[in-house]
Amino acid sequence: MDKFSVLAVNRHRMKNDGRGITSLVALAGCPLACPYCINRELLAANCISHMTGEELLAKLAIDHCYFLYTGGGVTFGGGEPLLQSGQMAAFAQLVPHEWNLTIETSLAVPEDFLAPVLSGRFSFIVDIKAMQSEIYQNYTGKENAQAVRNLKRLVETLSYDSYVVKVPLIPGYTGKSEVAESVEMLKELGVPEKNIVTFSYVK
Repeated sequence: MDKFSVLAVNRHRMKNDGRGITSLVALAGCPLACPYCINRELLAANCISHMTGEELLAKLAIDHCYFLYTGGGVTFGGGEPLLQSGQMAAFAQLVPHEWNLTIETSLAVPEDFLAPVLSGRFSFIVDIKAMQSEIYQNYTGKENAQAVRNLKRLVETLSYDSYVVKVPLIPGYTGKSEVAESVEMLKELGVPEKNIVTFSYVK
C-alpha cells in the first residue's frame, strides 16, 4: 500500500468532524487555491510525515475506546484527502469495523479518485464552496464542474445519512443571497435540505 502523506493528526475533536469523538488526519495536497485555506501554513512549510496504513493505525489506536463509546472514529481532511483515496480505501480494511470513517472534501478531483471510497464504509462532509461557477472559480482558481459531477454521483450512490454538504458564507465572495441560491441548487441536485449546513468562514 502506498504511504499516506500526513500534515497533522489532531485528537479528541467533537461536533465538527463527524459523530462522536474523532481524530482528524490532515492529508497533504490540494488542487484548489482558496484564500481562506486553514492549512495553508502547513502546506507551505511542507510539514509532511509519510506513514503506512499500519503506522497510522498504530498512532490512532490509542483512542479506540473513545471511538467505541461515542460512535466516533477517524476523519480525513486536508488539503484534499481524496487525492489519497487509494490509501484511505486500503486503510478501511485495517481498522476495527466499529470506527466511523469520514472524509471531509471539496470533491474537486477527477472521478477516479472518488470511486475507491464510495463503498459505503465512509461518510462524507462536503465543503462545496459555491454552486455558482463564477464565484467558485474566483475563490478557488478552478471551475466547479468536476466537484458538482462528483457530488451528483455521491448523492445517487450513498444513503442520505452518509453525507452532509456545507455551504460557506465567504466574505468578499458570497453573501446571504448567494448562499441561499447555492442551497436551492443543491436541493435541485437531490440533496435533502436537512443535509445542507450553512456557515461562515470568518467568525
